[in-house]
Amino acid sequence: MRRFYYSMIAAVGILVLSAGVVLAGGKDMLLCLPGFPGSSVQAQPYVDKVLRHLESKLGWPALSMRGVYIPDGEKALKKLQAKKPEIALVGPSIYASQHKALKMKVIAQVEVRGQAHQTFSVVTKVGGPKTLAALKGKSLKGSVVHDPKYVHNILLDGKVPDGSIKLESANRPLNALRSVARGQADAAIVSQDVVNHMKELPFASELGVIYTSKPVPPPAIVVMGEGVKHAQKLTKILVGMCKQPGGKDLCKTLTLTSIKAASDKDYSRFISSYNGR
Repeated sequence: MRRFYYSMIAAVGILVLSAGVVLAGGKDMLLCLPGFPGSSVQAQPYVDKVLRHLESKLGWPALSMRGVYIPDGEKALKKLQAKKPEIALVGPSIYASQHKALKMKVIAQVEVRGQAHQTFSVVTKVGGPKTLAALKGKSLKGSVVHDPKYVHNILLDGKVPDGSIKLESANRPLNALRSVARGQADAAIVSQDVVNHMKELPFASELGVIYTSKPVPPPAIVVMGEGVKHAQKLTKILVGMCKQPGGKDLCKTLTLTSIKAASDKDYSRFISSYNGR
């Protein structure tokens, strides 16, 4: 499971970093993916490997490209707001909250291991709360709870009043599940990928899914500021990469299914739901 997770990190990393071909070298390109597995430190060797590969292909000096993977929602927001990079790969919660403020323009979507969308599930301890209504006044722990509006309007589909559940941040999905099993949290919210591997946990028999969200759109590749000028070129480079002779094998190795052209319109319904409409 760990190998798959880091392959996924490397896969999403190559999407953003490969776009550097039309931008000046030495740019910081952020991968802001709340709830994705691993840590910045653990992922860095995989990101660096991709960077060195790209530098070689592009004929750029070694160590001229820099990339950072940030799975923590709050840290991702602060870094994004401070750096204002020209290009980034952002999770749906980051896009929803920042697309207006940072004037993001969506140019593509990521599909990893055949998943065009993702769902999230609320997990409780066997014998504990069995419905979302039963969670009122109780705690919900997860690595995607940095934005209460996103949790209530998207992940919980507005089924419980905003502020009626205590949201607690977890640096990793496994920590959230372990807290539930130990009685330290009433519920955890985790992605479908985590649910699919939950049976591998030694305490899996103590846990059960009580709710699964509607499909959430995939991470978006966005451009901002000066990056908007390169939108057309960036899209052309990214789309179809997995079908090209050199990119096909690489995508297969990294469990990357496809990169599809996209626009802000592909997220319009999602944004409406985020805003409670």
